[in-house]
Amino acid sequence: MSTVSQKESVINEVKAILGSSFNSGAPARDLLTDDQLKVIRTNIISGILNGTIDFGKEAFDEKEVSKYVSGMVSNYLRKSKELNGGLLYVPQSTGRGSRDPQISELNKLLKTYSEGSEEFAQIIIAIEARKTALNAEKTSVVKEKKKSKEFESINMDALPENLKSLASNLVNQISK
Repeated sequence: MSTVSQKESVINEVKAILGSSFNSGAPARDLLTDDQLKVIRTNIISGILNGTIDFGKEAFDEKEVSKYVSGMVSNYLRKSKELNGGLLYVPQSTGRGSRDPQISELNKLLKTYSEGSEEFAQIIIAIEARKTALNAEKTSVVKEKKKSKEFESINMDALPENLKSLASNLVNQISK
């Protein structure tokens, strides 16, 4: 028996529910009522339980499938270009971006340009450059901490006299 992907099943259900009012240029979530969303979820749960929609494992527990489908439908309504008005999905919190003000502002700016435009590409490059710089900075700090910890574990009394001055120089470099 052939199965339909989860994404296809959500898109098909949304199109079936909205009928002629479906417009791929408008976010489907804005057009759907809560009752319509409930019907979509119910149909997808049934499809998973009867094996017509991919689930990745055998589905026996309707409660487990129900929880999963609720999040899945919500995700596809936000992330799928066919259902979100053709917009590029940019997560609200991108790990570092949520803590780094520059990446946060670049992500806000990114949302104002369409994918494929020259401005969009420039902003993506700037975001990647900032992430690279932050990773290099983080790596440098981690290496310094590691070097400092390694030094802390050196027992100066156990070193030969001719190498104690070398260790002492190292202490002076780390403490600067």
